[in-house]
Amino acid sequence: MKKISLLLLGFLLFSVLSAQVSVGPRHVGKSKKFPKERLAKFKGTETIFVLSDVIDINDYKKILDDSWSITPYKLIYRKDFNLLDYTEANYSFANLEGYHVTKTMESGAELEYLYIYINFFMLDGEGLKEGLSKLDKSSWRYKKKYEKTFEANKEKLARVDLFPKDTFLPTALKSESSVIMDTIYSKDVFYNYKSGFLKNYFQKVNNQLKEGEEYWMYENDFLPELKKLAKKTLYIPNYHLIKYNPWKMSSEKDEDKFTEVFENYDHKFEFQDEKEIDRRILAGEEFYYLRYVRVNSQKFVHIVNSKTGEIVYRNYVAGMLSSYNLKSRHIKDINSKIKKALKK
Repeated sequence: MKKISLLLLGFLLFSVLSAQVSVGPRHVGKSKKFPKERLAKFKGTETIFVLSDVIDINDYKKILDDSWSITPYKLIYRKDFNLLDYTEANYSFANLEGYHVTKTMESGAELEYLYIYINFFMLDGEGLKEGLSKLDKSSWRYKKKYEKTFEANKEKLARVDLFPKDTFLPTALKSESSVIMDTIYSKDVFYNYKSGFLKNYFQKVNNQLKEGEEYWMYENDFLPELKKLAKKTLYIPNYHLIKYNPWKMSSEKDEDKFTEVFENYDHKFEFQDEKEIDRRILAGEEFYYLRYVRVNSQKFVHIVNSKTGEIVYRNYVAGMLSSYNLKSRHIKDINSKIKKALKK
């Protein structure tokens, strides 16, 4: 049976499956309002953060102290965390989740999907307890039904998708979900999992939930604030210089090519090392930076205010094989939106 990576076939078969930042009761299909009382319930919880070991816990505390105010929080190492210990009281959760799915087409070819994200959720305690009580522990399907019962009783709040490094993709697409989970918690395998980036992500999720507003990421829009880029520098993290080749499932740094693409930008821009951007965000500096994330064959282009975490520009692009990397047309779209912002 022929196995083909989704990273190659995304242009042939498209479905909305995930987003860079999504705040709401669902993250696929169509946008939906939060069910009545869900946000009130969430605001009465303590949020348990179970995050990657690649960042020191004291750094996480600084990030969360600066970005998370809607609930009290607690940081727990993955090795010390058992979800069953938190089903009896008012808790919410933010943890890394990841899995690999293979789907077989009628032709016999197999499509591979990789989903890795930070998931914000609560549990329906009564529903979970009832569901677990019905399971037959002696059944060979017990483990699968056990996992499905937990999933069915998760009350979704928000989701931040992570952008796997190209060096990690071939391994991840060959691995079981348990191996993927061990890796994402212990190794630096994402372009957008940096302290400063996380601070801005958490700010956005925190502020949307505090205001009780859903944020549907399959949209293209901008804020009036975008007009400031007519005079301010747009900073571009150096990982954007890495060009991905979907045929070879490999990547290479191509600064000349990407500089050529960005020469279509009408205003001032500057490439900057991610560590420096990280440092500046954590220091509370205010500037604007480009944040590009690819999820399977989908692309999300954001411009972010480093101080507030606000997304002042967003462009969702459905996958085409020729555009796994940023192209001139994406840059021209930014120019167009800046011009519109200046007229408002």
